[in-house]
Amino acid sequence: MPKKRKEKQISVRAPDFIPKKEPIFKDTTGTEALDVFKGADIVGRYFSFVMMAFGIFVTVFSVYSISTSVDMLLNPLFITVLGLVAALNIFCGLLLLAKK
Repeated sequence: MPKKRKEKQISVRAPDFIPKKEPIFKDTTGTEALDVFKGADIVGRYFSFVMMAFGIFVTVFSVYSISTSVDMLLNPLFITVLGLVAALNIFCGLLLLAKK
């Protein structure tokens, strides 16, 4: 008579339930980046119109200066406008960097 083999039973023990702990700090870099991108997009639209207006203003001043032979470079208003154009140019560059 052949010998009877014992069937091996495989028993798997269920793991103990370990509740996940909430992290102390949440990773919000994705939402912050999205907020910065949206804000830069909105502000960038307004500043593009402001830059166009200042560009037209400087062009008109320059054409007036050339046509009338008046030295506008010594005019404080013209120097102020050029300074504002430079400041807006830097700010718009920073906005473009924020979009990246």
